This record gives sequence, C-alpha cells and structure tokens, in this order.
Amino acid sequence: MEILLLNPSFLAPRDAGLGISFPLGLAYLGTAVKKAGFDVVALDSAAESPAREIEHNLLRFGLDENELRERIAAVKPDIVGIGCFFSSRFPAVLETARAVKEIDKRIITVTGGIHPSLMPGEVCSHPEIDFVVIGEGERIFVDLLNAISDGRDFDNIEGLAYKINGDIKITRRREYIEDLDSLGFPAWELFDMEKYLGIGEGRWDLGGGRYAPVVTSRSCPFRCTFCSIHHVMGPKYRAHSPDYVVDMIGTLVKKYDVDEISFEDDNLTYDNDRFVSICKGIVERGINIKWNTPNGVHVGSLDRNSIEWAKRSGCDSLNLAVESGDEFIRNKVIKKGLSSESIYAVAEACREMGIKTNAYFVIGMPGETEESINKSRKLLSDLRFNNVSIFVATPMPGTKLYDECIARGYLDKESYETDFVNYRAAIFTQPSIETPEFDRKKILLWQHRLYTAYFKATLRDRFFNWLTTGPRATVAMMIKILLYTLFGERLSYNFIQGIRKKIK
Repeated sequence: MEILLLNPSFLAPRDAGLGISFPLGLAYLGTAVKKAGFDVVALDSAAESPAREIEHNLLRFGLDENELRERIAAVKPDIVGIGCFFSSRFPAVLETARAVKEIDKRIITVTGGIHPSLMPGEVCSHPEIDFVVIGEGERIFVDLLNAISDGRDFDNIEGLAYKINGDIKITRRREYIEDLDSLGFPAWELFDMEKYLGIGEGRWDLGGGRYAPVVTSRSCPFRCTFCSIHHVMGPKYRAHSPDYVVDMIGTLVKKYDVDEISFEDDNLTYDNDRFVSICKGIVERGINIKWNTPNGVHVGSLDRNSIEWAKRSGCDSLNLAVESGDEFIRNKVIKKGLSSESIYAVAEACREMGIKTNAYFVIGMPGETEESINKSRKLLSDLRFNNVSIFVATPMPGTKLYDECIARGYLDKESYETDFVNYRAAIFTQPSIETPEFDRKKILLWQHRLYTAYFKATLRDRFFNWLTTGPRATVAMMIKILLYTLFGERLSYNFIQGIRKKIK
C-alpha cells in the first residue's frame, strides 16, 4: 500500500498573521509508518506555493485545488492521512478529502489532530472522511493500516471513529504512549526541509537563522480552564528523556545546519530537573544554538538556577504564561496555580541574565472586571516585558471554559461552527462571549488599555533601543499613547480602528 501524509493548503485572513510551519505531527506519524514497513510519502501542500491573495484580505497558503489534485494523483495513494491542527483548518481538511475522492473514491481518507480528536463523530459524519484518529496518532494509525492491509475489521482498534452500515462507531480511547523515546525522531527526510528553515525570523525576535521546531513532551499536569490539550494528549504529562532531546537537537544542527530552535511543548519546564539536564546537555556537547518557547512556559516551574542554565544553553527569550495580573482570575478562574511573587521574581531574574521576557495574557474570562484588568495593567507597567500577546478567552470544545459558558448561556452551542470551525475564525483575538460583567466591545477596550500600558512601559524602559532598531514601531507606539492620553480609551480605540479599516 502507498500511504500519503498530507498537510492541507488553507485560507486565512491576511491580518491573522498566519504562515507555514513544519508539520511535526505528520513527521512523527511518518516515522511510525516507516517503522511499520509501509511505503510512505509526505506532501505539505501549504508549503508548496507562496501565499496568494485570492480576494481582499484573504490569503491562500499553498496549492490550489487543481494543483493539489495533480500532486495527489501523481502519488497514486491507497490511503491519505490528512492533518488537522486547528478547528479553523477543518474546512481545508474537507476540501482536501473531497479532492482525494474526486481522484478515486476508493482512496481511503483518514484525519486526526486537535479538532478531529475533540469532535470525532461530527468529523466522521462528513462523507469525504472515512476514518478519524482520536488522540495520539502514531500507534492508532499503524493499527488501522495493518487492519486494512490484512482485511480485518476495526472493532478492536482503540481511538478510532469510522462508518459502519451508515452509522458512526467510536471505539474507546487508546492508552497514551509512555515511552516517547521509542517513537524515534520525526521523519524530517520526508519533507523538503529547506522550505521551513528560513521561517523563524520574527518569531518573538529570535532572529533570522536556520530555524526548526521541536516538541520534547506531551500534555501538561495543570488544568487551565481554557485549555483543551488533555482531550488530545491525555491527562498525564509525559516527556522524552534529556538524552533524546539533546540528540535530536544535535541531529538537526549536524544534518540541516539548524542554529535556532523553538521548544513548542505545552509545558517545557514543568520537570525542572529534566529541563536543566537538557540545558546542560546542550552546553556540554558544545551545541551552538539560540532558542525560545513560543507556546509559553509555566512561570512557577522556573527558578534562578534553571534560568541561568537556560541562558547558558542559548535561550534568547522565554514566553511567560502569566495570563492575568489578578490572582483571583489567574488562580480561581483560570486555575493556573501561580503566585504574583513568582512572576515578579522570574521576570527580574530573566532581566538580570539577559533573557528577553515575553508575556501571554488572557482577558475576558467569566468574572473579569475593571479591577482585574487594572491589576494586569499594573503588572505590565511594573515588569516591562520585551513583548506581550493579549489574547481573548475563547471557549473551545473540550475545555471547562466551554462547559461553563454553555451552562451559563454565555455561548450559543449552535454558533460553534460559525465562530471556530471557519477559516475566518478569529479565535483568541476577538471576543466570542458576553457576561453580566462585560460585553464584547468592553473586552476590546480592555485589550486596548493593556497594550497602551505595555507601550508606555516599553518606551519608558527602552526608548533609544526601540528608536534605533524599530523606528516605525516606536513612532506607532508614541502616536497610540498620545491618542490615548488626549482622547481617552474609547475614542482613541475607535480612531485607531477607523484608520486600520481604511488601510485595509
């Protein structure tokens, strides 16, 4: 059998700031398929063609439908595995599956990833989709390939959704993989790595070198109410050994001349001893890299020793998952389990050791108030982060936040596909819920308030540095601060939004 692993082309608004990234999940799946003895080919359709504007403010990343059909037909696959990394990418998965079936209805289509794992029945209900892999895919997908190859039924395959006699059957979940090292390294060789090695520039100011992402652990022991990772990667934190991680980085450096790494774990630093061992391994082996943490780290797992080893091993910046300056929102609502004292201590230690600090905030959680927002504003002013992202609480299925919003009437269940399963979905950046404490406009005003506080702290702390390295950004920040000061929060926000609409 010929197996094709496919990352679909996708549509996205230009102002969403999206781009291509190396499909690590498919690469690990490729290793599993190869080890099982099957012939496998990979196609990252999103990376095969530059982004093109197909209508105003709407980009297509990758091959168009005709180009995609030609590439699939050339492979002549028996089975196509289609990755689905976000709910907003599911329309792209369906488009790809339809293209496969138009080539030959006998080709078997399989999808997996975050959205299929959260909504397996709904995803499998589409006629273009034959099978859905639920959760970790490496062993489930191989079990499916073996069953198809041997002509066996699928009842005993755990973690699968499929159609039988017009009905959809969902089998019980499979136990999660404990020995992650046994998976081997991702099958980088299935992809044209040169397409990805230059895309790291601008990712939190890491630089413009040869960049590659790595994931060294799966899941997270914490239970933040907005996070759905446990429904995909299981409730238990599992990790590769430090030797595996350092060997993997060393291979990327030696084989692909990589000099910048992004650790894209959900909780890289949870096991402090393991994290320090990884950093020490990089130093002891003389691996010369810069690295960062785009997904954010749990601040409470860091201390001065681990921060020092991070710096010695090449850490350029740490994205700190702060979430809120208000302890009630952070710990009682979000369930972060993080003290304000830890945030201040870690931010100060990073500053002393020359590590840039970037902070993630989430606003608009149920219970958010003017008081809690002002506490976040104070924290931003005090700590003078190098960069911030202020996300809006988004109740994704599979999260406690979603269940709460449905139960309290803050979210219409029927609006899910409109709001989230849509290439125009603005998840994490635009409000989707309203509560007795706030409406959607207020959330946007709060976001404007916090960004203005960040601009003020940034210019106060690093004015001449910003002026020489980013003069346009400096002028933009100064104008926004001036507008805020002269006209207040609401009028300055409306004025800025008006300018943005005219520019678009």
